[in-house]
Amino acid sequence: MALKIGARLAILGVGIVGVYILMARPHFFNVAPKPIVAQVQLVNNCPLRESVFRVQDLTTGKITAFSGGNARVNTVTTHYLSLSLARKYDDVVFSGTPVRVTENMKLTADCQTSEKENATFQSLRNSLGGQ
Repeated sequence: MALKIGARLAILGVGIVGVYILMARPHFFNVAPKPIVAQVQLVNNCPLRESVFRVQDLTTGKITAFSGGNARVNTVTTHYLSLSLARKYDDVVFSGTPVRVTENMKLTADCQTSEKENATFQSLRNSLGGQ
C-alpha cells in the first residue's frame, strides 16, 4: 500500500528538521573528553630492560615510567599515548605507535619489526576479515 501524499510530506518534513538540528549542532558528534587514569601494561619484546621505556602523553608531553611492567597515567580519554625511551638514551631512535587512551591498555615494544608496520598489518587484517 502506498502512503498518502500527506504522510510522505510529514515524513520528509521530520527528516529535514532532524538533519537541520544535527547539522546545526556539530558538537553532538564530538566525544566529550573525560579525565581518566589509564592502566598501561608494557609488552616488552625487546632485549632491553623495562626501565628503558616510558609512556608519553602526546598531547601534554607528560612522561610516566613503568614499574613492574605497568604504568598509571593521569590523562584524558581523547589523548593518545606512545612508548618512548628514557631521556638518557637520546641517541637511540625508537618511535612508538600512538594509541588512543583507554582505561586498560597494552603498549608493545618490539625492536625486531616496526610498530607502525605491525599497526598497518593489523589494520589490514581487521579490514579483511579479522584474521
